[in-house]
Amino acid sequence: MAYVTRPSIVLPEHEIPTSDIVRDIIESLPPDPQLPSPAVINRWVGNLKVETRRFVAPLEVVSRTGTVTERNNRARPAMYRLATTAARDALNAVGLDRTDVDCVVTSHSTTPATPGLDVHLVNELGLRPDVMRMPATQLGCVGGAHALAWAARLVDAMPGLRVLVVIGEALSTVYRREKNDPAGILYRMLFGDGAGACVVSSDPRNACLEVGGSWQQVVPNTVDSYTLEVEPTGLHFTSEKWAPDGINHLMGPLWEWLRTTDPYWVPEVVIAHPGGPRILEDAAKGLGCAPELLTHSWESLRTRGNLGGVAVLDVLARTAASGPLHGSRTLLLGIGPGLTGAAVEGRWHNPTTSREGAE
Repeated sequence: MAYVTRPSIVLPEHEIPTSDIVRDIIESLPPDPQLPSPAVINRWVGNLKVETRRFVAPLEVVSRTGTVTERNNRARPAMYRLATTAARDALNAVGLDRTDVDCVVTSHSTTPATPGLDVHLVNELGLRPDVMRMPATQLGCVGGAHALAWAARLVDAMPGLRVLVVIGEALSTVYRREKNDPAGILYRMLFGDGAGACVVSSDPRNACLEVGGSWQQVVPNTVDSYTLEVEPTGLHFTSEKWAPDGINHLMGPLWEWLRTTDPYWVPEVVIAHPGGPRILEDAAKGLGCAPELLTHSWESLRTRGNLGGVAVLDVLARTAASGPLHGSRTLLLGIGPGLTGAAVEGRWHNPTTSREGAE
């Protein structure tokens, strides 16, 4: 049985209100009647429900025109620092030494580099040179859920294994002033930067989630749903108009998996990827759960924007702070480019709030 500890979340120092981003977008729009008007942009930002987020650099730096190399060279060291701090905090929180880590699973899509975050962590944290490494650089928003699914399967196969999961994203690297199509504007107002880490092992101490099973899914013929492209002046993230509806394509296979062992399965705790309002609304409908079960996902979106693969770790940490009842049916769900989905299902682990004690 695999257990997940409460994630440690680390954010960069530069807090960027959405109002500042809207002002920057409107002031930098070229005089073209084909482009969205300020009134339309303000309506979009109201619908997004993101009030603020953190960037690895001030807005005036992030928005500056530059090459993809300049953007990456600025953001990658900052993201590595955030991820290293999150990893160290996660180990310290559960009393593990750096030599106790048997495997490190990493994901980062917006700051490509070889070697990547996994090798950086081995050196910066002083992990054992023979530590098992599972790096991923193309998972995007599904990275957190996908990494937890990997880690849980590894622990189930090798009881006693201690897996350090570390996710870092600098989505501010896709902030491009010259991208004034609807997707280019919306994603500037949506994304934030951050890092998160947790430990997955067979030790229930300090855990917040007991994993019963994990799931991964690729929806056929949807490779153009969300795409991250490398261009001379930076990364370009875009999506098809139907992409926000994508989570509905995952619900059928997800329910089939959930009810394989329990035909009456219903969620009591939901950690859903806050990719945007439409995604969260459709997640609640698809899961047939009360909207308040996604309260922590909505709050993460409001205060931190879409953190990519870090987002579900942030929602998991917020949920742990709220103290759900021990044994509650729990689902952690992420979606990402591909169109892909990943989930872990299990029971909330918090013996101090057992159902018997609550009654």
